[in-house]
Amino acid sequence: MRSSRLFRATRLHHERWADERELAHAICGTVVGAAAMAVASVHGTLSAMIVTVLVTVAVYWTAERYSEVLAAAVHGPDRRRRVAEALRRGWPTVEAAYTPLVVLVVLTLITGRLETGVLAALAVSTVMLGGLGYVAARRAGATRPAALAAAAGSAALGIVVMVLKISLH
Repeated sequence: MRSSRLFRATRLHHERWADERELAHAICGTVVGAAAMAVASVHGTLSAMIVTVLVTVAVYWTAERYSEVLAAAVHGPDRRRRVAEALRRGWPTVEAAYTPLVVLVVLTLITGRLETGVLAALAVSTVMLGGLGYVAARRAGATRPAALAAAAGSAALGIVVMVLKISLH
């Protein structure tokens, strides 16, 4: 019972990530969050890692949204709507970073070992990346074999982050 609630709380928001662009933002958020976690794990405590991931993802999201707002040259009577749309469009970047972070916290608290939590969170990130890559490719009209290749490419990003984490120790 408890595990099913945890699964529901941490599941991907696939029904909200409606198009390929939102899925691309989710892939970026997952990679940025995982990379921040991998680097912070070298010298960090659990609380320091949480702050590092949240701040890194927030800064990345802010920079990306700011550049999009500037690129859109928002002005005129519908400026507020266009700015709100630009901010909303990138929100999956932030949402996607939550699931691995929840895994990190839960497993670290259960096992008492930060390293176990980090490795599990990075594994979850890698699986998420594969799933997000597959769904994005399928929604873009790719065949199943092409979508599997996209999934492998996305998951490879997670593997690179795991290699980074291992090489830092």
